[in-house]
Amino acid sequence: MSKELFEAIETHDLDRLATLLDGGSDPNAVKAEWPKWPPLHAAINELEEGGSIESVILLLRHGARIDGAGSDRDATPLLMALFRKHLEAARILLAAGANPNLTGDEGDSPLRVCAEQGEHAMAAMLLRCGATRTIDEAGGLRLMTALGLAASRLDIPMLELLLRAGADPEVLDLDRQTAREHLPPREAGNHETWDAAAALLAGRSHV
Repeated sequence: MSKELFEAIETHDLDRLATLLDGGSDPNAVKAEWPKWPPLHAAINELEEGGSIESVILLLRHGARIDGAGSDRDATPLLMALFRKHLEAARILLAAGANPNLTGDEGDSPLRVCAEQGEHAMAAMLLRCGATRTIDEAGGLRLMTALGLAASRLDIPMLELLLRAGADPEVLDLDRQTAREHLPPREAGNHETWDAAAALLAGRSHV
């Protein structure tokens, strides 16, 4: 029955999906072939192909594991939604209880993904949902904290958001560097923004 469930998701057949779930199909069955992911990952993936957010809602209502990952997947559904910028899906997952602090096997976290993408509103939502508990953790391919990623982009609104939430600019990342050390070179085209970012980071360190 799991094959039929994935077919319903991949063909965007909401009525069939609802019928299968009502009939007892496992909302956490892992797809037999690659990519070996659960239905919730498949539903999020199909959003890029015209799938409906309703498939995500149906799976959650029938007990899909909110923080589960398949045998070949390193990301939770929330991370997958954020990587692909499906912010409506991310908000629904948070509303259903997704853990905003879980990382993927490469060290990505929801907050760091948002900091790298410049998703200010989503980062604020993650912080309200508990991501403050890991705000100073570093990881991912760039080995930085969320604050370091924001500094590297000269993203003033993100810096302000993270600092207000309690991010510590003196924390060392996995390269033993502070957020300020990730500021890009100060140049004629960015000197005002650079100065503002440097002032924010220096001011927070004296609080």
